[in-house]
Amino acid sequence: MDTSIKKGIKKDGLSSLHALLPGAKINHNKGTILVNIGTTKETLIFNIGGTRFETYRSTLYKIPRSPLANEEFLKRHFREEKGDYFFDRDPDVFKALLNYLRTGELHIPSYVCGPAAKTEFEFWGISDKRIESCCWTNYNSWNSTLEALNQLEHDRKESFGSELETQITSTLWGEWKSKAWKFLYIPDSSKPAKAFGWISLICVLVSIFSFLVETLPVFRQSRETYRERSIQNSSYLHKHTIVNASDLYNVSTQEWASKNESLGKEGTSKEPLSLLEFLTASSHYSFFIIDWICVSFFTLEYISRLIVVPNRFKYIRSMLGIIDLLALLPDYTELLIYAFDPNLGFSNSFVNVISAMRVLRVLRIFRLIRHVPGLWILIYTLKASLNDLILLSVFLLVGMLLFSSLIYFAEDRETFTSIPHGFWWALITMTTVGYGDMYPTTPWGYVIGSFTALSGLLMIGFSVPILVNNFIMYYKHVQFAIQQDAEKRAEAKREAAEKCHHTNTDHSKIVADRKSNNNDTVESVPLVVIVDDKT
Repeated sequence: MDTSIKKGIKKDGLSSLHALLPGAKINHNKGTILVNIGTTKETLIFNIGGTRFETYRSTLYKIPRSPLANEEFLKRHFREEKGDYFFDRDPDVFKALLNYLRTGELHIPSYVCGPAAKTEFEFWGISDKRIESCCWTNYNSWNSTLEALNQLEHDRKESFGSELETQITSTLWGEWKSKAWKFLYIPDSSKPAKAFGWISLICVLVSIFSFLVETLPVFRQSRETYRERSIQNSSYLHKHTIVNASDLYNVSTQEWASKNESLGKEGTSKEPLSLLEFLTASSHYSFFIIDWICVSFFTLEYISRLIVVPNRFKYIRSMLGIIDLLALLPDYTELLIYAFDPNLGFSNSFVNVISAMRVLRVLRIFRLIRHVPGLWILIYTLKASLNDLILLSVFLLVGMLLFSSLIYFAEDRETFTSIPHGFWWALITMTTVGYGDMYPTTPWGYVIGSFTALSGLLMIGFSVPILVNNFIMYYKHVQFAIQQDAEKRAEAKREAAEKCHHTNTDHSKIVADRKSNNNDTVESVPLVVIVDDKT
């Protein structure tokens, strides 16, 4: 009988009094007691996965509650013809187990997978908490990696719809929804789905291109020209209005709205612009057409997903669902506000709101997540590494507070006016950017600046590799999972084709058998002769 227990604590049903037994060994450094009882020289032979082990019977009783100390358990695996106990288990882990029974220290090989070793320990009745600290880091990293990859796979299927597809019922409507879901979410499922995926990708790229190019100076001038022509052709400005339309639209959008608002207070009878004139007055006509073509496509796509998705609430609050909705929000908000009150189109508050909401159009870039898995992995890595990012932020805040305080008292107050003002210098120096707008000029300032830069390098060197390793691990796993999914779909198609071929073959055999049976059972029909009595 044996156990290893902490000082003064009961464990495995035994107490520290067992240290008084003959042969007991006390490890004062680890606070453990190893008790060896048994003088028999009888040996037992174990065959573990084809590897032969031999040990003393007394060695097995060092863990009283383990299966190896249970005679009934051993009898079930005893082979009389060979005189050994056979277990179809991992021999490497069993070797580590025998060494633990002999020495009281549990060490596992570094090449053994952690989850596999955990399964073996559970079978042999050994707690993984007994693993020595030198082996625990490697063992725990295996298990942590497995948990992280399982969570990644669950989130990936949930984000890209693979998990929701399994919730579709087997009814006729469910089968149609399943086909529509594959068409929308799995481009490799069919040629039409692949074509739709390319159309969606092109619309995303064109929308982003339009959003970027619209800000170029040459298109801004054209936009002002279209604004002026829209107003001149409308009934909003009358002949007696003293404001020149060209002067009105050579100013910023806020000034344009302000002047139009002032015109409304003069009491002149004016009519608001039409919807098309109003929208084209705020952007170049060509980009207006391109943008609304893309918005129409995104709207139809979003509605289609809402129709075929099994769990609408889960899709709406998912990351991709939120991105799809936010990408459509600016354009439809502009329409709704103008439809509610046309006069709002010429107020400063409306222009400020629309200008802020149009920034949300940049979120359309994240629609590429469906077509570029690496982008989703990058976002997921930042999400999964939230604790590491928080730790990095804490290091950064501590450094900013420390070095901005030092530089404030070491430098001229004209450059570093306050400690909070020095936060910017500390942040830029620690991240090794160095814009040059603030810099030290005194000897002590040089010393503080040097330590600031060195601390920033150490901070980046300690934290960034963690994010890089997580990204590489997630990226490799997702690539492997995508390849597996493609192979499963190809295998399913092959099985469906083979099944259809066998069905057609069986049907052909049945038809041929029926024809042969009909030919064998043909009866002779006597010739009927009709005789005319008159003749």
